[in-house]
Amino acid sequence: MKKIPLIIAFCSILLINCVKEEVETTANTGVFTLESSGVVNGVLDKKYTCDGQSFAPPLAWQNAPTGTKSFAVLMHHIPPTGDKHVYYVVYKLPSTVTSLPENNTSMGSFGVNTVNGKNSYTPPCSQGLGAKIYIITAYALSAEPVIPASTTKVTMDVVLEAIKSTTLAKSELSVSYTRP
Repeated sequence: MKKIPLIIAFCSILLINCVKEEVETTANTGVFTLESSGVVNGVLDKKYTCDGQSFAPPLAWQNAPTGTKSFAVLMHHIPPTGDKHVYYVVYKLPSTVTSLPENNTSMGSFGVNTVNGKNSYTPPCSQGLGAKIYIITAYALSAEPVIPASTTKVTMDVVLEAIKSTTLAKSELSVSYTRP
């Protein structure tokens, strides 16, 4: 049996550890992205609007930064009048969750939408001619949002305030829809 000099054995162990560390680091250095199979070429499928089944679209995200402990997902639209219409507020999604299924009603905590004031998804149903743009944003957070106990309605603005110091990354998906 041949003896390997101690220095070679030591360097071999270091090399293995260096390669292992590089693989783990590389896996978390990609760009945090959000996508949806309910969006084709930037257009939201009718199924996820008031003209279809009014389901929440399926969403998936990847490459969350190291240290992510929670996620939040918001969907809104700014009409020409300038006020904000909020369709989806989901927060307290654990770091093990990397997608929301179509018509999600149980994953995460729900805030209120501005259309009917309920703690659920409400579908886009914007009036007027032409395409409307809706923004879906996923946030990777270093901690679960802490909502003040005195809060009676968890709105998009309440969630944004709660996550402003813990947001590690965000990814936006701009989608359009034109009503028939």
